[in-house]
Amino acid sequence: MSVSVKTYPYGPLGANMYAVFSDTAFIVIDPCVEPSRIQTDLIPEAVFITHGHFDHIACVDMWKKKYPDVPVYIHGEDMVCLSSSRDNLSYDFGYPFTSSVEASNMDEAKGKSFCDGSLHFDYIHTPGHSKGSSCIVFTNSEDKFMFTGDMLFAGSVGRTDFYGSNTDSMKNSINTLKGISEEYLIYPGHGPSTTLQRELDSNPFFY
Repeated sequence: MSVSVKTYPYGPLGANMYAVFSDTAFIVIDPCVEPSRIQTDLIPEAVFITHGHFDHIACVDMWKKKYPDVPVYIHGEDMVCLSSSRDNLSYDFGYPFTSSVEASNMDEAKGKSFCDGSLHFDYIHTPGHSKGSSCIVFTNSEDKFMFTGDMLFAGSVGRTDFYGSNTDSMKNSINTLKGISEEYLIYPGHGPSTTLQRELDSNPFFY
């Protein structure tokens, strides 16, 4: 079954929400854009959050209100970001934001398949930008997608000077990605898509 990835940029901070579509279902990564932006009659199978900063979860309540039975997954280390404006950084940016969504730990989705079984889910815990930052991976026999949030961008990596960030953890996460031999299409939390091999070859933070 063929799948496609569509990008939906959010607001002045330019965060990317992604939707991965099969013929009969879709999944959402980083729900920072209103559901109305997605022109489809399909029902999402799940919502995944790469990390808990406010510009990546800004519309999670809207998604849960429209689709109350759809699970929302986030790494356990960033679960607190949903209910804490300090942890999700919105307080520091001048407009405190919290969510009432009760999310599930990402471990509960490990090994499951989505988009009608066409994509296998896994994740790599890559702390540094936040404690629970994770690279979300979807694969099948033809496609290898990695949604890196603010851990990895085209030509750069995420900041480590925020509350909850850690430079040593980021270095360890970079080394984790350097150890991956498979080729992935990379969809970052901001900016254009890239490939893992391109970042390994040219990203200065990987030298």
